[in-house]
Amino acid sequence: MSKIGDQRRADILQAALKEFSLRGIGGVSMSEIAARAGIGKSTIYEYFLSKTELFSASCRAKIQRIEEQFQSIFMQEIPFSRQYELYVEMMLGLAQEIDFNEVLQMFTDGTLTELKLVMEELGTDVTAMVEQAIRRAQATGELVSDLDVDITAACLLSLPNPHLIFRLRQLGKKDPEKAVVKLALRGIRAEDSQKAVQ
Repeated sequence: MSKIGDQRRADILQAALKEFSLRGIGGVSMSEIAARAGIGKSTIYEYFLSKTELFSASCRAKIQRIEEQFQSIFMQEIPFSRQYELYVEMMLGLAQEIDFNEVLQMFTDGTLTELKLVMEELGTDVTAMVEQAIRRAQATGELVSDLDVDITAACLLSLPNPHLIFRLRQLGKKDPEKAVVKLALRGIRAEDSQKAVQ
């Protein structure tokens, strides 16, 4: 596909995602998506065979952008504690930009089933990135060496609860993201383990 074709496809996906979030897959027409993208309806069909295919592709594109954010964090050669802090901040940002009413409108039983596999792929890929980052941190001595990497990754990925951070802010806590990171890493950082021994 040419650069123009790639850009047009990206424009269609962006327009579709916006329309689907406003009206749901059943409440939006291909004509409305085309109008938002600034193209003719027939042009959409040059790229996507159906509205369902377009919906799936637009969701995959959004998920791909999120995965790229994860990669930009966990593939950096910086301390794991900083990676985790960036992860918490990213998850908080994602939570703030999501309108859950729009999300509920977007999905039907059929589209939920279809996207389940995409979300499982994302979860698997992100978990692998975090596990790799944990192993690097163990190799550098930042994290203790006797961690169960699978369990540690699962726990760390589940911790950044936006409600917790919002509540800490309400309580007047300074830098609640850093407080959550410090709590999450307590006992698994090598320096904490060494202090406990002394």
